Amino acid sequence: MTSAERRTAGFTLIEVVVAMAVVALGLLAVFRVVSDTVNNTSHLRDRTFAEWIADNQLTEIRLRGALPSVGSASGTVDYAGREWDWESTVSETSVPDLVRVNVEVRLSSSAGGGSLARLSGFLGKVAQTTPRGAPQWLQPGGEQDESEDEEPAPGTPDAGTPPEENGEMQQ
Repeated sequence: MTSAERRTAGFTLIEVVVAMAVVALGLLAVFRVVSDTVNNTSHLRDRTFAEWIADNQLTEIRLRGALPSVGSASGTVDYAGREWDWESTVSETSVPDLVRVNVEVRLSSSAGGGSLARLSGFLGKVAQTTPRGAPQWLQPGGEQDESEDEEPAPGTPDAGTPPEENGEMQQ
């Protein structure tokens, strides 16, 4: 073999080293993307669980049947194989018999860490009035009002408007 034939027969050591460096950098970038994806998925899973827990706590407060007193409450719940801390804060609003409830949830293991979910809701009492001339199904006891043909008094709800429900307002 002549020296010209040996030069065209293969790669030099420098070419092999440069190719290996390019492949290594490409693999590092792929591993970084996979790692970031796993971390983001884990964080989104935790936030979803925290939002579910906050929603559950707000629903439990609503289902108690009584307007909660102003103040704070906290607790721990085991959910999805992990411990979560929740804190609810009830505060007054400018509307009588209407309170605002804020619920925050964080992982128990994240001491001093920020909350993963915050949820707010309003609870209140609503008065029920049956409009004059309302259909039979709206009348207490299911009986038709005898003053059906009369026009409603000024300032009273229209006869076609359904009344509000008793109990807590759930919005």
